[in-house]
Amino acid sequence: ILVADDQESIIDLVERTLAEAFGCFVKSVVSGDDVLAVLEDECFDILLTDMRMPGVHGLALIEQVAAQWPDMHIAVMTGYAGDFPYIEVIQKGAKDFLNKPFLSTELIAKLMRVLDERSLRHELNLAHMKYRSLFDLSMDGKLLITFDSLHVEDVNAAMCTQLGVEKEDVLGTAFIDMLAEGDRERFSQWMIICERSGKGTIGDLQVLRSNGTPLHFDVTITMVDVDQDRFVFLAFRDITEKREVEGKLADAAQKDQLSGLYNKRSFTNRIEWAVSSADEKDARLALLMIDLDNFKQCNDTHGHQVGDELLAEVGGVVKASIRVSAYDEGFRCGGDEFSVLLHNFVDGGPMVVAERMREKFE
Repeated sequence: ILVADDQESIIDLVERTLAEAFGCFVKSVVSGDDVLAVLEDECFDILLTDMRMPGVHGLALIEQVAAQWPDMHIAVMTGYAGDFPYIEVIQKGAKDFLNKPFLSTELIAKLMRVLDERSLRHELNLAHMKYRSLFDLSMDGKLLITFDSLHVEDVNAAMCTQLGVEKEDVLGTAFIDMLAEGDRERFSQWMIICERSGKGTIGDLQVLRSNGTPLHFDVTITMVDVDQDRFVFLAFRDITEKREVEGKLADAAQKDQLSGLYNKRSFTNRIEWAVSSADEKDARLALLMIDLDNFKQCNDTHGHQVGDELLAEVGGVVKASIRVSAYDEGFRCGGDEFSVLLHNFVDGGPMVVAERMREKFE
């Protein structure tokens, strides 16, 4: 992490916080010119920068760094938010914004999310490389089925391994029965379309393993005519891991790392939808706003690790107190502030939920 600020007190705070929370390599500079010079010689994952410093600074620095080092995450910290509107900072290439003075816990929470997202993106890139190498080495699953009855004529070892079956168990069976129920009609319609051109591709087809769990495949088809018979050659590229990583990545963008609840960005998006939906359906909607008394005192007395554990416990209290079946949702909006959206409740429902959370917290 590269830290840029011309205030020694800020650099000391950030370096100490990062050392305690992450133990990662941190380098500090005091000007925008230093930032550009250092980046020419060294690689960093994150730039944490002030907006007013000697040399090139502000939006010009953000824009230049984002253009030259697009893979680096830029986070801005400034005491002059009025001079640097959030939307302009983001448009120039920054990803995060911290108003000075800020709590060390706020900095840690933001960087934890950043590092988690970068790790997941790295996993996704590795997954893409894995799939490509398997394809190039012809180790993807392959099936040969009859065109009329869609019965399996042949299957390769890679496919058997993926599905957890023996070759003898697959030969002669109907391929349509190997698909998840929701994909059977889609596959049948796709076969009709592909017959005209003799080839085609279908994305995210779910094929069931021997234990009933689905695997996700991108499938290519080639029609093969042998004498009077027509066969269909199917090649499967496994995208299950890719789907899981994408799911984790999406989840990381929506969830607060400490509490396990949705984050402030999700709250901003969801509350607008919830109000509009409740109004359209003439349904009940309640918003509970929650904060923790003396949370700063807890951190100061027992340390941030205990404070983090407390936030995780509060997240558990919120999740255990709302109805998943009714699509109730809990959010951590920042620091010690939480909120809950309740839908379609009976009279007094929000008070019951609030009291339930208070009792569990006590």
